[in-house]
Amino acid sequence: MTRIAAGTVVAAAAFALGACGAQHVASSGTHASGTNQQALIVLRQLAACVRAHGMPSFPDPIIGRNGVPVYPDSSPRISAAAQQACRTVAARMPANYTSTTPVSASDFQKLLVLARCIRAHGIHDWPDPNALGEFPIDSRIQGGGKALFVPAVHACARLNPDPNGGINVVQARP
Repeated sequence: MTRIAAGTVVAAAAFALGACGAQHVASSGTHASGTNQQALIVLRQLAACVRAHGMPSFPDPIIGRNGVPVYPDSSPRISAAAQQACRTVAARMPANYTSTTPVSASDFQKLLVLARCIRAHGIHDWPDPNALGEFPIDSRIQGGGKALFVPAVHACARLNPDPNGGINVVQARP
């Protein structure tokens, strides 16, 4: 999973995109519980592993406003070497952990408008969001990196229902 926020791409807990994508969620005073507490433990271990394998400033996870542990937006892309070295830690993530909750009908409609705007600003194959508010991007968009989508996302930022400017991006399934 990958998250785009304020024109940056950040790393995540899951190694699904080969880059570990992070969810952008503002930190709050809420505490994780149950599966989220287990996920928080694994995410902390994963951060420690990444730091031990060449990325000493990789941050610890935070608790998002929805009570779900995530890495901060400022998290860098995790190197391939650290991903490989830390796969066994990442594999301990609880099976039912998700850093995304379904979006409201109102936010879903706003995300549809955001998707149309991004398409109108040069990414003609940008997808509509799924029910969780995630944009399932294909390998072409993913491979294009920041240079491809940051200008379009920035141009459409005013339409984003996330007050923090985050966009939840996941790898499209074949």
